Amino acid sequence: MSSPAPSTGRQRDLQIEALRLRAEYQRLAWKRSACQLLSQMQPAALIGQTRDQLGSAGLGWVGTGLGLLRRYPMVLSLLGSVIGTPKRRRLALKAALIAGLVWLGKRKPPSDLA
Repeated sequence: MSSPAPSTGRQRDLQIEALRLRAEYQRLAWKRSACQLLSQMQPAALIGQTRDQLGSAGLGWVGTGLGLLRRYPMVLSLLGSVIGTPKRRRLALKAALIAGLVWLGKRKPPSDLA
């Protein structure tokens, strides 16, 4: 028996190297997808997606509130401390009702009503 021809050994080495490159490319693709998934799972990204979905559903004010809570985290802390006890909860609801009524009173009426 004779040893394999030099071209077959070289061809085999090239195939092995091509397979190694392919495996490395696949590993890089997996890393990229994992990084993209993790970036989408960041709290800021999740809040942004939620705000966009609420806006498209006609609940844009909820999305605006989420944006404000993200921008000013002390507001969330303040709300948590105010709503903590039943007495404070009643006071907070009354204040929110009054603020809502004042806000409605200051809004310009729609001009297209006939």
